[in-house]
Amino acid sequence: MRKTRIKPAPTVRRRLLLMAVSLIAPALVFMGLLVQTEYDNSRRRFEEQLVAMTRALAVATDRQIAQGTATLQALAVSPALAEGDFPAFARQARAATAQRDGWIVLMDEQRQVVNTHAPPGTPLPMVGIPERGLPALQSGRTLVSNLYIGPVADRPIIVIALPVRVKGKLYALGYVQEPRAFQSIFNAQKLPASWTGTIVDREAAVVARSKEADKYLGRHASRDMRTAMKKAEQGVIQSKTLDGTPTLSSFARSPAYGWAFIVGVPRAELEGTIFKSLALLSAAFLTLLALGVTAAIMVSRRISREVVSLMGDAAAIGRGGVVQERPRDLFETAEVRGALREVSQALAERENERQAADNRQQLMINELNHRVKNTLATVQSLAWQSLGRKHDRALFDAFADRLAALSRAHDLLTRRVWENAELEDVITQTLEPYGSRARGEGPEVHLAPNAAVTLSMVLHELATNAAKYGALSSHDGVVEVRWSVEGGRLKILWRERGGPVVQKPAGTGFGSRLIESSILREFGGETFAEYSPKGLERVMILPLSDRVSLG
Repeated sequence: MRKTRIKPAPTVRRRLLLMAVSLIAPALVFMGLLVQTEYDNSRRRFEEQLVAMTRALAVATDRQIAQGTATLQALAVSPALAEGDFPAFARQARAATAQRDGWIVLMDEQRQVVNTHAPPGTPLPMVGIPERGLPALQSGRTLVSNLYIGPVADRPIIVIALPVRVKGKLYALGYVQEPRAFQSIFNAQKLPASWTGTIVDREAAVVARSKEADKYLGRHASRDMRTAMKKAEQGVIQSKTLDGTPTLSSFARSPAYGWAFIVGVPRAELEGTIFKSLALLSAAFLTLLALGVTAAIMVSRRISREVVSLMGDAAAIGRGGVVQERPRDLFETAEVRGALREVSQALAERENERQAADNRQQLMINELNHRVKNTLATVQSLAWQSLGRKHDRALFDAFADRLAALSRAHDLLTRRVWENAELEDVITQTLEPYGSRARGEGPEVHLAPNAAVTLSMVLHELATNAAKYGALSSHDGVVEVRWSVEGGRLKILWRERGGPVVQKPAGTGFGSRLIESSILREFGGETFAEYSPKGLERVMILPLSDRVSLG
C-alpha cells in the first residue's frame, strides 16, 4: 500500500513572513499602478510639450509670413502702382527689399510685369497667376504658395501673394522667399538637438527642416504622417522621420494657408527619459520595501525564537522539570510561559505526591508479600505436621511443589506491582528450572493477576507431570509451549517430545482435575489431551476477555 505523505505543518515564522508578504502585495500592486500612472503622466507631459513646440513653430512661421505680408501691404498702396507706372513701382519695390532675402513679383493672369530678382530691362517670363490660386485672389484673400521651382530664380521658392487692382485689372503682388528664410525659425525656437522640426506645404512637401534641410528639401513627409494629417488638423502619433528614426510626433495645420508643422522626439529618448524617472521612483520604493521586509524578517525571527523557546519549556515539562521565567519576553509568550510554569509546578508537586504514594504502595506490597510468604510457610508447616509421616511423603512433596509454584507466581506479580503479567513471563518462570529443555514462543498476551496465578498453577502441574512421567523425566526430552490467537481465542499448545512412551492413564489424577477445572472454571475455556506415543500434547483454549487480552 502506498504511504500517504504528510505535509509538514506551517511554522510561525513562515506564517509571519506570509503575513508580511500579504501586506507587501498591495504595496506592489500600488507600485505597479503608480509606475503606470507616472508613465502615462510623463508621456502626456511630453505630448503637451510637443504640442506646445508645434504651436510655437506655427506662430513663428505665421510671423515670418506676416513680415512678407506687411511688405506687400506697404507696396500695395504705392501711387506708382495705382497709376500703372510699373517701372517706377519696380524701383520702389527694389528699394523696399534691398535689405531682405526676398524679392517682389507683380503679375497678371498672362505674364509677369515686375520681378525685382531679374536685372532691369531683362525680359520676364510669360507666367501668370496660377489657375488654382486665382479664386483666392479674386475673393481678396492672401495666398501662400506651395514649394515650387521659380521660373526666374530656377530654384525652390515660396510666394506670398495678395490681390491688387491696377486701373480695375486684377494683379497678384507677391513676395518671393527661398526656403532658407524659414530655417532661422528653428534656431529661434531653441529646438533640442535630438528633436526634429519640419515645415511642410499643403502637399506635405518639406519647406524647411531643423536637421539636414538641403537633403530633404522638397521630399514628402512619411506616409503615416500624411495619413494622420488628412484625418485631423492636429494630433500626436507614433511615426518615423524621413531618415527612419522612430519618433513620437506632434503636427498642426494652419487653417489660414494650409501649411503643416511637425515636431518629433525620438522614441528611444522619450522612453529613456521616462524610464529613468520611473527607475528612480522604483528604486526609492523598492528601497523602502526592502527595509520593510528586513524589519519584518527580524521581527519574525524574534517571534520564532520565542515560540521555539516555548517548545523547550514543553520538553522540560515532559522531563519533569519546572519552567523558568525569562526576561524580556514578548507579552504573549510571557503569558504562555507563565501558564506553562504553573502547570510544570503543579505537575512536579503531583509527581512528588505520586512518588510518595508509590513508595507507600511498594512498602505495603512488600509487607503483603512478606505476610503471604509467612502464611505459605505456615501452611507448609501445617502440611508437614499433617502429612509428615513416611507413608504420606509423596503427598507432602506434591503439595509443597504446588505451594512453591504459587509463591513464584506471587513473586512475579509482586515485581509487576500486581499489574497485568505477560504470558511469556509466566511460562518462562514456570519452565526456568528446566533450562534449554523447555522453551515457549508466541505473541504478546496480557494476563490479569488472578489469571496469571491460575495459569501458573496449571503450567506447574504440566511441568511436574512431565518431570515425573513425561519428556522431562529423560535426559533428551524437551517441552515446547506455543500459543497463538485466532478468532478471539487464545490457544496454548503443550507438546512433549523425546521422553518415554506415553500411555493414556487409566484414571484421572488430582493434577488433571486441577488443570481441567481451572481452565473451565477460571477462564470459561476448554482443554483436551492427546497421549501420542511420541509424547503428550495438551491443548488449552481460553476466550479473550479483560483477564486475557492481546498486547
